[in-house]
Amino acid sequence: MISFRAGAAAVLCTVMLTGCGDGMLHPKGRVVKGGAPVTLKDGEDLGIFFYPLNGDGKLGTTVYPAFFNAADSTFHVTGSDRRGMPPGKYRVAVELKLNKRDQFKGAYDMNHSPFVFDVDANTKEIVIDLDKKS
Repeated sequence: MISFRAGAAAVLCTVMLTGCGDGMLHPKGRVVKGGAPVTLKDGEDLGIFFYPLNGDGKLGTTVYPAFFNAADSTFHVTGSDRRGMPPGKYRVAVELKLNKRDQFKGAYDMNHSPFVFDVDANTKEIVIDLDKKS
């Protein structure tokens, strides 16, 4: 009986540590311009935001931010609560901020971004090429 309880406790701990298989994803990717990594100038900050698209193609109400690593132009989606994001179809907004102003002038904001991706557990890498409009 004691070994059963120890085994059950071990299984319970494992389930708790793995997040109970909540299905949340932490996709990774990179931002390029013409195939080369994007480089930022002093004072610039790049924001990447994933907006879910509903079945009718309209934006959902949730946003999933990504953490951008300027050193190698890569990102990973953390979500606002660091739990990631659910699988689905997303429009990706990209903002290059300098002094709180978007240097892209809204070209890649949530309403105009041409970057749309289906994201699931099989998604290996998301590449956002700022020179490609689709």
